[in-house]
Amino acid sequence: MLVCSRERVGDAATHLLVELALRGEALAIDGGNRLQAYPLARALRERTNRFDFFCQRVLIRRAFTAYQLLALLESLPLLTSPLVILDPLASFYDETLPVGQARWLVQRCLQEIERLKRAAPVFLLLRTCPLPQRRFLQDMVCRQADTLFYEQEEITSFVQPALF
Repeated sequence: MLVCSRERVGDAATHLLVELALRGEALAIDGGNRLQAYPLARALRERTNRFDFFCQRVLIRRAFTAYQLLALLESLPLLTSPLVILDPLASFYDETLPVGQARWLVQRCLQEIERLKRAAPVFLLLRTCPLPQRRFLQDMVCRQADTLFYEQEEITSFVQPALF
């Protein structure tokens, strides 16, 4: 399942991880350093008085480069608990990463995600691509998703009503 959002990826991940933790264990891989521990802890504390128990059900790993993301995915055994991958393409948008290498790394990551989703649900929370020349990476991920949700863009322009 893939959720594309403009900015609120961290908030969506917090809510999703709280719901998953209340049902069992969950693993989160943060590819864009978007998941904040304090809001996650606060949200868990609001939902249960057994905070310590449920907090231990969420395991968080961070990938700071595209290569680290691939290495994390490759090293994961088949899981029985859900996997949440938060902003996986953040490091792929780095302009120092050659486009051909970025394409290859995304293909490899998608192969690993395909392997992992055979055993347990995989949720990808993807921030919309900020670079037009790298949007094809987002398209590659979207084509692979079984279920795809796009966050509606908010219209923030105001229209002056006619006085007469």
